Amino acid sequence: MAGFVRETGWKERHKGRVWGVYLAARMRGQGIGRNMLNALLQRAAALDDLKQILISVATVQTAASALYRSLGFVPFGREPRALKIGNRYLDEEYMVLILAPSDEAAR
Repeated sequence: MAGFVRETGWKERHKGRVWGVYLAARMRGQGIGRNMLNALLQRAAALDDLKQILISVATVQTAASALYRSLGFVPFGREPRALKIGNRYLDEEYMVLILAPSDEAAR
């Protein structure tokens, strides 16, 4: 499973977010996750004026991170101790997939 939501604010409508990506352990390593994300990204890219898609991944999830990178996502930041599971903290890496270069210079 994987969720997608597009930002609704006037200044953020150019962004969407992938969240809740999960594949049962017994199904991993068969290309199912890649196919699922490719289908999601293809549908998202067809949305008018969507320019970039964000995703985050716990840094211990190396296979997921490698998959996202192979799909074109690039890291842009890291949040220390973003998640707490019991007494354990996990960092999260933030990644972005640029769908279309900006037509306007940053101001």
